[in-house]
Amino acid sequence: MPYTAIVRVTGGAGRFEEFRERVRWLLVRDPDTDPYTEQHTDAVLEYRFELAKGLPFPSFVTASADFPELRVEAEWDKDGAKGGAAIENGRLVDKWSGERRLA
Repeated sequence: MPYTAIVRVTGGAGRFEEFRERVRWLLVRDPDTDPYTEQHTDAVLEYRFELAKGLPFPSFVTASADFPELRVEAEWDKDGAKGGAAIENGRLVDKWSGERRLA
């Protein structure tokens, strides 16, 4: 059964276009990437997925390693089970289950 995920990229907005192109290049080459939409602003890149095969997290981890000044956060909701993870510089820096609690 499909579920939803939103990936948001924040940080050095001056590099968003380069990051966006790198992620696109990686996603096109990943045969398991489900359809997604992009909804970007000047302050954040946002990707919305309707997932059947799973979140294409490796593509975002790889791109993150190339852009260490950016933070990538993925949040998902699968049948009411929510969670998320954050990566910076190609490494997992945070993960949570349920609703995220901001300090």
